[in-house]
Amino acid sequence: MIEIKNFSKSYSRNTVYENFNLTLNDGEITCILGESGSGKTTLLNAIAKLTEYGGSITNLKCSYIFQQPRLVPNLTVRGNLRLVCKDENKIFQMLEKVELSDKAESYPVQLSGGQAQRVSVARAFLYAGDVILMDEPFSSLDLKLKKRIMDLFFEIWGSDERTAVFVTHDVDEAVCIAKRILVLDRGRIIYDKTANDSPPRGYGEAEALRKELVSVLLGR
Repeated sequence: MIEIKNFSKSYSRNTVYENFNLTLNDGEITCILGESGSGKTTLLNAIAKLTEYGGSITNLKCSYIFQQPRLVPNLTVRGNLRLVCKDENKIFQMLEKVELSDKAESYPVQLSGGQAQRVSVARAFLYAGDVILMDEPFSSLDLKLKKRIMDLFFEIWGSDERTAVFVTHDVDEAVCIAKRILVLDRGRIIYDKTANDSPPRGYGEAEALRKELVSVLLGR
């Protein structure tokens, strides 16, 4: 469980959060939506202890899937994964799951954008952490590739069920991937819903939930 108590964060004179409280359940994917500047990435960075803040947040080991893969350029795919896992069997099995066994000795520059992001997903799951943080990891991908990587993510997550916190601007991504959806506005939660069913959901499914989210985001 992630407990965030009296969380406060400011940048210069700009207060992003003040006495913010939130509890996130273990084994769930929680999606955070909101406009730019609403505090989404700041919250992820605070959970990961990548930024200073006031208040308290459960101390956890976190892996991170960023918008860009952030692979070490002078290491092969296998070398990048060895940074977080020394078990060659686990690395091989994970490369099979993300359909990149043939790219183990390739360098990041030799990968497509989708392949590089799959390595990033593999790295996140190979790291022996408590929670996976995801900061718009699919935003740079076209729709077909996005669906493929999201399907791969769920296939791996299904046998892992690690707590995940996922930030996006995309309502459809939130509807497809999340069990619980939060909408932030200037450091406040203005919407909090846990779905009755479990993800993943296909594009075009859960239309009522999608319309509800769009209405909240548009302030209607």
